[in-house]
Amino acid sequence: MNINFNSNMPGSGFKVKRQKFGVGILIFLVIFGAVFTGAGYFALNSSSVDAGWQRVSGEIVSLSNGTSDGSTTYSPVVKYSVDGEAYRVTSSFSSSFAPTIGETREVAYNPAQPNQAKVVEEAGTTWWLWVFPLSGVAIIVIAIISFIKSLQRSGEIRRLMQTGQKLQGVMTDLQSTGTNNNGSKIVVSAVDATGATQSYLSDSITGIGGIAMADFQTNPIAIDVYVDPLNPKNYYVDIADVPGLTPQRISELLQSAAKRVQTQTVAAPQPTTPPVDNPQPP
Repeated sequence: MNINFNSNMPGSGFKVKRQKFGVGILIFLVIFGAVFTGAGYFALNSSSVDAGWQRVSGEIVSLSNGTSDGSTTYSPVVKYSVDGEAYRVTSSFSSSFAPTIGETREVAYNPAQPNQAKVVEEAGTTWWLWVFPLSGVAIIVIAIISFIKSLQRSGEIRRLMQTGQKLQGVMTDLQSTGTNNNGSKIVVSAVDATGATQSYLSDSITGIGGIAMADFQTNPIAIDVYVDPLNPKNYYVDIADVPGLTPQRISELLQSAAKRVQTQTVAAPQPTTPPVDNPQPP
């Protein structure tokens, strides 16, 4: 069997690996989710008003401008009075829409320190703050569930490789479900216990650069499949024997497969022809 390779093609030395949800990803997402949750809690806390604070009506007297993502945002500055003394407080919320000077806003202040106050925002303007803590909690929960599922899958793979039925198949296709060699899967065809040819799909893998170089359509690559005898739908396509599928490794696999085919051909019983008696002439 002859295979033509381009040794200059990128990715020929990449190691094929099954995609796992590892501890590093778990820690990163938990921290990321915690930051989201903390930011949401801080924002909600900043908008909440202590039940013991007093409320008065105030008036927008000016605007505090800011810049966000290249656009200008406005926060109202509200003037309120307590016992005849005037105070001002700037809203903790900003918007791209400038409020009208002279509009009234409700202000809550600390009776012990009237200069400590908050502009009371309507519920319709603060509901979106719940997105942050809810998203953070969702990220943490999904990360933990994905990590547990990855551990369970790894354990199931070990069990299949120890107790499952081993089938020797050949690679028939390479499915890419993402970009940059992410989310790809190997399709393997193998003959099952019933004698029927079945297609088996590997777990998601990375490092497919070497596989993409191979002309596997005309030069089959041997890959083992482990199948659960009690549940044939539960199987594992063993990619451990294709570390990177460099040109040298592919050649080794093909030579090994060719030797097995020759051995099976020699060992197969040959049909015999019964002897024919040739009559002697009188």
